[in-house]
Amino acid sequence: MEAVPRMPMIWLDLKEAGEFQFSPSVRQFILKNYGENPDNYNEQLKKLETLRQSAVNVTRDFEGCSTLRKYFGQLHYLQSRVPMGPGQEAAVPISWTEIFSGKTITHDDISYEQACILYNLGALHSMLGAMDNRVSEEGMKVSCTHFQCSAGAFSYLRDHFSHNFSVDMSHQILNLNINLMLGQAQECLLEKSMLDNRKSFLVARISAQVVDYYKEACRALENSETASMLGKIQKDWKKLVQMKIYYFAAIAHLHMGKQAEEQQKYGERLAYLQSSLDKLNEAVKLAKGQPDSVQEALRFTMDVIGGKFNSAKKDNDFIYHETVPSLETLASVKGAPLVKALPVNPTDPSVTGPDLFAKLVPMAAHEASSLYSEEKAKLLRDVMAKIDSKTETLEQFMDSLGLEPESVDNLDMYNHIPPVLMEKCAALSVRPDTVKSLIQSMQGL
Repeated sequence: MEAVPRMPMIWLDLKEAGEFQFSPSVRQFILKNYGENPDNYNEQLKKLETLRQSAVNVTRDFEGCSTLRKYFGQLHYLQSRVPMGPGQEAAVPISWTEIFSGKTITHDDISYEQACILYNLGALHSMLGAMDNRVSEEGMKVSCTHFQCSAGAFSYLRDHFSHNFSVDMSHQILNLNINLMLGQAQECLLEKSMLDNRKSFLVARISAQVVDYYKEACRALENSETASMLGKIQKDWKKLVQMKIYYFAAIAHLHMGKQAEEQQKYGERLAYLQSSLDKLNEAVKLAKGQPDSVQEALRFTMDVIGGKFNSAKKDNDFIYHETVPSLETLASVKGAPLVKALPVNPTDPSVTGPDLFAKLVPMAAHEASSLYSEEKAKLLRDVMAKIDSKTETLEQFMDSLGLEPESVDNLDMYNHIPPVLMEKCAALSVRPDTVKSLIQSMQGL
C-alpha cells in the first residue's frame, strides 16, 4: 500500500486587504500622549508599513509564512503602546474581503487586521501543504508540518479573537478548518507509516484517527448554518471528505485484517477484509466527478484489497474452515491522534524580530512606574520614621546611664585590657591565697 497514489488535499484561499496607513494616527498619538517628536519614529513607521505591504501581498512560499508571522508579532507589540481598538484614539478603518462572498468588511480595530493576517497564515500553510505531491519521505514530513501549522494558526484565531469580524472567521468555520487540517496532517503521517512498513495495528489506528478528524469536519459541513456560509464550495468539500471517510476506514480494516492474519485468526481476517472491501466500494460510489488522482488511488487500492480478500476467502474455505464473525462482535479500531495544532507565539523574537517601537514606553508601563515610585517613597518614609523613633529611645536610655555616645561608639577601647585591671590581676597572682582568705573572713562575720 506504500505505493498507492496520493489523495488530493483541501487548501484555503487567502483574504485580500484594503489599503490603509499607520503613520497619521500613530504620529498624532505619540505627539499627544507621549510628548515626543513623532519624527523620531519615521523610520520605524516606514518599516512597519513596508512589512504590511509584504504581508498583504505575501509570496506563496515558506518565506511568506515568516513574513506573516513577523507582521503579526509587530502588531502585537504596537497594541501595547498605541491603542487602536474600536472607539480608541488611534483606531483607523481597516478593510479585508470575506472569502466566501467576496464582500469587503471594514472594522475600526487593529485586532481585525491581526485576525485576517492569522487567517492568511493558516491558509498559506494549507496551500503549501497541499502543493507537495508527497511521493518522498521529506515531502510527507513537510506537508504534515504545514497542515499542523495551519491548524495552529486557526486555533489561535478561534481562541484569542472575536468571531464576529466576518463569516469566514466564525467559530463554526474555524473549527471546520482545524479538523480538516489535522485530518490532512494525520493522512500524511499515515502515508509515512505505510512507507516505513509500521506494524499493522498501528497503521490501522492512525488510519482510524484520520477517519475521526474527517467525521468531525463532515459534521460541520452538513450543518445548515455552515453550509450557507460556505456557499458552493461546501458541496465539493463535503463530497471529498465523505469519500475519504470511507476510503480510510477501508484502509484501517485492511490493516486490521493483516494483524488478524499475523495472529492466525483467519476468520477475523476475512471479516475485516470483507468490511474493508464494502467501505471501499462506498468510497468508489462517492468518488464520481473527483479528479484522476482519486480514481487512480481507488483503483490501486481496490486491486490490493480485492486480491487480499479473494486470497483470504479461498484459504478459509479450503484450509482453515474458521467461522467468520460479524464485524459488530469484533473490537472497534480506536484512533491514535499523532498530530496536533502547532502553537503560534506572537512574542517570539526569533520570528518577529526586534520590537520596532521598543523605545516608546507603553502608557501602562509609565503608570506602573509612577505607582511603584510612590509606593517605594511611602515605604521609605515609614522605615525612616521607625528609625528616628528608635534612635530617640536609645539616646534617652544612654542619658540615664550617664554614657556619652562617643565612648560607646569607640570600639578601639575594647581591643585591649585596661592597665588598672592588669595591675589587680598581677597582685592576685603574687598572693594566691587572697581570695580564699577573703571568703573565710566573710564566712566568719
